[in-house]
Amino acid sequence: MDTKCVQGVDGEWECQPLKTNAQLLDFRRNPIKWNELVEPLATRSRPRKLGDTFNRMVFNEVPKNEHIQEENRPEVLVCHDLAGNYRVDRFVEGAEKWDDYRFYHWAGIDYFCYFSHNYITIPPLQWINVAHRNGVKVLGTFITEPGGGEELMKEILQSEDYMRRIVDELVFITTHCQFDGWLVNIECKVVPERIPLLKQFLTYLTEEIHRTVGGFVVWYDSLIENGTVVWQNEINFNNCPFFEVCDAILLNYGWNEKNLDDTENFVSLKYPGKKKNVFVGIDVFGRGQVAQFKTHETLEKIAKRDFSIGLFAIGWTFEAMQNEHDIFSEKGNTECNEVFFKRNNKFYSLFWKHLYTSGPCELPFYTSFCVGSGLVRRELGLNVSSTPWFNLRLQQPQMSIPIDNQYFEHYFHDSFEGGSCLRTTSVSPRIYRIFCTDFDCTTDILFSYALKRCNKEIDLEVVLFVVDAATEKRCRVVLAEDSIFTDRVTWPGNCSMKPLIEENLKQVQHFLMRSNEKYIPVRTEIHGWETRFYYLSFDPSIVGRIVDIGVRMRGYPFGEHWINLGAISIHSGVISNIECEKIEPEQFV
Repeated sequence: MDTKCVQGVDGEWECQPLKTNAQLLDFRRNPIKWNELVEPLATRSRPRKLGDTFNRMVFNEVPKNEHIQEENRPEVLVCHDLAGNYRVDRFVEGAEKWDDYRFYHWAGIDYFCYFSHNYITIPPLQWINVAHRNGVKVLGTFITEPGGGEELMKEILQSEDYMRRIVDELVFITTHCQFDGWLVNIECKVVPERIPLLKQFLTYLTEEIHRTVGGFVVWYDSLIENGTVVWQNEINFNNCPFFEVCDAILLNYGWNEKNLDDTENFVSLKYPGKKKNVFVGIDVFGRGQVAQFKTHETLEKIAKRDFSIGLFAIGWTFEAMQNEHDIFSEKGNTECNEVFFKRNNKFYSLFWKHLYTSGPCELPFYTSFCVGSGLVRRELGLNVSSTPWFNLRLQQPQMSIPIDNQYFEHYFHDSFEGGSCLRTTSVSPRIYRIFCTDFDCTTDILFSYALKRCNKEIDLEVVLFVVDAATEKRCRVVLAEDSIFTDRVTWPGNCSMKPLIEENLKQVQHFLMRSNEKYIPVRTEIHGWETRFYYLSFDPSIVGRIVDIGVRMRGYPFGEHWINLGAISIHSGVISNIECEKIEPEQFV
């Protein structure tokens, strides 16, 4: 197939790679049309290193210095290579194989590269939108490999004019499709006489990507300066000329401790301040390093040296199931879906303490926790489609940290909106962090959520961690029902808020209907889902920021319990005449 985006048999747009320079040069004559649907890159909160306590909120500890200067922070590049890619994710309007691979750990990564072994890999719309929604930049892949790559490179580097035409078309694709840069992977020989022109190619591409989209160009450690492919697994004089004219380098995954030592010394002497621009590669399948469910052992070696991390083939958690479980089917399988989420959650939980976590920072904020697929599709708890579906464009903001498989799960047999919700199954005194945030609460805040519980003897508390930006004093705000718990401990700096009563909800409804924002409808019950609304008014002297959102199931600890969290909605500057309890300055500690 030689088109970029074709009309499918069911009327769906389909995203495709380019395989020749002729296709590349013809692209702007018949450009793809789904570019009008691309979402812009969202902003997100300052990254925080949460350490071993990443999945819980602890208030009786002295706050740690979780932030470092952004310009020094190591970053994470995920390179997604799953069985050649362009699977059901290539369809703009989605597909029916609902259990295909989904990525939802956006809070811990900075760049998402969509990879295939085709010449020009254009990221599908589904991936661009879900990454951008989470503040993650998206890279396409420019790759030339043996068995055709030599001829492509010979053609590109035939002259400076032709080379610049190729770069101009790559830049046009980037701007037209609205993604954020390229991984350049030359894994075929280039005649030595053409290496200077290749450097010009990289220089011009990087300059134009910076100028047009403010993007990012990464060189993969393969080709060296004499034109042969010899993976260095480090930065040295053989590959540094390519690193110099790009933004970063992704080192091949065959490195050892000496390679890291040599790279550290080389960069500190020749490129001081650019250590974070070195992404040390890990192939999750285990080629070259211990990986798979021991990836954390390899990743720790990189993290302790403050290099950036390049995770290649993260789809291993899904792809390797084919060798371990006979559970795959053409349109999807519930057992396959459950096994995948357990494997995926375990994989990221093992090394999350080494990553920096970001989250949403702009209000209004809304999520139904849908991961972008489902057995059915629901709106306000009611089925609107009984057909299985997959579309990452419909993925909602996910938890900022990996799910604890003993306490949470993505639950696909019920949802408030979309195809799944978040289910918690254990009564616990712990408060589990679900979002790292940076929401301004200097204006009044309306916080609402929808839940469904197996019985009235249990309940869900939502807990906000609020910091006064001026003094760094902190406060815990507990949002719960009309106190069915008589044993709640209120420490200094705590504040318990009760739901708004019906007469005030009418005022809230009028505001939300006028605001043109996504919100939970103002009703006490929606098709079996309980809804709660809380109005928070902070003292004007407090420069408040909501930096964490957590949950805790409270009730009787015996027997099997569950609560489904269907949606969370947060709005600012709601209304001014609701009678509510103010959070006074002395409640901060």
